[in-house]
Formats: sequence, structure tokens, C-alpha cells
Amino acid sequence: MRILAGFEILLIAATWPLWWGHSSFPRIPLIHSLSPPIVADRIVVGMLLAACLIVAGSFGQQRWVRTVRAAGLAAALMLCVSNQHRLQAWHWLFALGLGASFFKPESGLQLLRSVLASIYVCSALSRIAPVAYQGMSAAIVDQLLRMTGIHFEVPAESKIEIMCHALNIGELAVGLLLLWPKSRRFGMPSAMLLHGTLLLALGPLGLGHHPAVSIWNVCFLCLIPVVFSGPVRYLPSGETGKRWSFRAATLFVWLFPLSGLFGIADNWPAWQLYSTRPETWVLRIKEADIQYLEHDIQQHVSKPEPVDDWVVLKLDRWSLAETDSPLYPQGRFQREVIGRVLATLPDDAEFRIDISEPEPWFWWQRIHRTMTTRTELAPE
Repeated sequence: MRILAGFEILLIAATWPLWWGHSSFPRIPLIHSLSPPIVADRIVVGMLLAACLIVAGSFGQQRWVRTVRAAGLAAALMLCVSNQHRLQAWHWLFALGLGASFFKPESGLQLLRSVLASIYVCSALSRIAPVAYQGMSAAIVDQLLRMTGIHFEVPAESKIEIMCHALNIGELAVGLLLLWPKSRRFGMPSAMLLHGTLLLALGPLGLGHHPAVSIWNVCFLCLIPVVFSGPVRYLPSGETGKRWSFRAATLFVWLFPLSGLFGIADNWPAWQLYSTRPETWVLRIKEADIQYLEHDIQQHVSKPEPVDDWVVLKLDRWSLAETDSPLYPQGRFQREVIGRVLATLPDDAEFRIDISEPEPWFWWQRIHRTMTTRTELAPE
């Protein structure tokens, strides 16, 4: 918990505008009737940071520290309710870690092991598809090949395609190795190798992604040997491991993220990291209507194509520029953000929203549709 709390502080600092709320990017509450004023929201941020500092610096199992952890968990969840954009994967991991800490030590450790194993399993499953050379898997493989000086052509069924499949299957194997007690001694070094490779490909020496990406991977390099070292399996003390609450928590740790593959749980809390599965909403407006947008938004509008007067508002770049965080990849969130943007345009302004979303059961297949009226955009 000290490791998780320490990295929670670092990651909040790396994405500070998202938490302090001083950006032009809209705050979209998870529950519309629960949207506190900015002052109250910032007080809760202060509570969370204070709790993280105490947990990160505390030793032992003092009762007052348990109270602080409870306050920290409440603050972490409240901040997600007031702005669902804060449901970052690393923040959800911290909340789950806090929840696991309220069980007896041996049960909490088993839960945290399940949480970490589920991240690899669900992340890999969300990227497994008949065509693997796409999205972030392709970017990582391409970058690693460039760094080694190897160049391939990219025909169908090429070596690069095989390497992308190997990357996804390898991550799935890491999760399964960590899950089974007797194979953890192979899973730990495999996980460390995976995160070291991601740091190399995505960090300053590679693709130069946001610092939060590197912090997230370093967090796992610190967590894995601590969580998975030691006894393969703890002997239950009393009724530990047999209580219904522990069994329910274990089921939640696995079933909740797996349900995200079928559109039930949100993408990031379901560990769909670097996946092409999540929904994408692309807003196109007429070039003449750019003038109605706020200045901070105008700079994230693309140039029109030749002999065309449609432009694209790049929501992902707007989010990253204003909140230091990637766009929350949920259809309802993108719908709300686009609705806020369209509210600044004249009622007769033309627009087009191109939507790509996964099929409910075969998530590697896509459904494409288009919206052109405000009536269609209204929540169902």
C-alpha cells in the first residue's frame, strides 16, 4: 500500500489539471445529479493527497491508519463520481488496493495478486484479434524494431504481424503465470521484462509518451517483486479465505474487468489498456463554424482536406493538452463532451459524428454509424 500510495501521488502530480479542474476540458460527472462545485471538489482532492501521504509514510497496522485508508478510498471514489475522466486505470488500481487492505493480511495479499494478474490477462484479451498489427501493439513493435535497426515490409501475414500476436499472447501468459502459485517464479521476471520493454518503447528514449506512462510502468516494476515474492500460498488463519466477503471480492476482481470485453464495465477499469476495442467518436464541423468555438478548442481542430470544408475536432489532443490525461475511452463520455462542444455552436450548424464501436460479443469486429442531428445525440 505504501508503494501504491506513493505512485498515486506521483501520477496525480503528472496529471494535475485533471484533478484541480483548471482547464477548458469539460468535467463530466459519472452521476449527473452529483456534480459538486469546484471548491468542494478540490477539498476532496486535498483529502485524497493527505491520505496518500499518511499511508505512504506509515508502518504497522495502527487503527487510525485504517481510518485514513477508509477516508482515502471514499475520496478516491467521490472524485470519480464528480468527473468520470478520473477513472484512470492507475487510479482504479489504487482504489482496489485500498479495498483489499481492509481484509486480513493474507486475504488482502491474495486479492492484490488477483488484481495485478487480471490486468495482464484482460489487457491482452482486449487486444487479441485476427489482425494484430494495429493500434498500440503495432506502434510498440515498430518502435522496438527501429531501435534495433531492423526494418521489415508490412504485407499481410508478415513477420511484424506475428510479432504483434506474440506481444499480446506474451502479456496474457504473464498474467496466467502470476495467477498460478507454482509458476509465479517464471511470471515475476516475465512481468519485469515486459514493463522494462514498454519503458524502452514508450519512454523518453522511444515514442516519448506522457510521463505518466513511464511512472505507471515503474510502479509495476516496484509492485511485482513485493506482491508476488514470499510464500506461494498463505495458510488461512481462522475463516480467512472462506468468508463470503472474500469470495465476493475475488469474483469481482475477475468478473468485473472481464465483463468489459462485452461492453458492461468501462474500458479502463476493465484494464483495456492500449486496446483498439474501445469506442471512438469523431466530431466533424464546418470550417466556417470554427469561430464559435472557444480559443482553447480551436487549436485542436484539423485543417480541412482539399476541396472540402469539413474539419475534425481532435478530442484526444484537446484532452491531453488541457488535462495531461488521455481521453476517457467511453462512448457516453465522448457523447457528453461532444454535446458540450455543440452547445456553443448555432442551432443550425451542420455537424457529423462518425462512431466506431465494438460488436457486443465479438469485440474485435466493429460497428460503424453516423449521427447528424442533435436529437440523435441526446442520451438514450
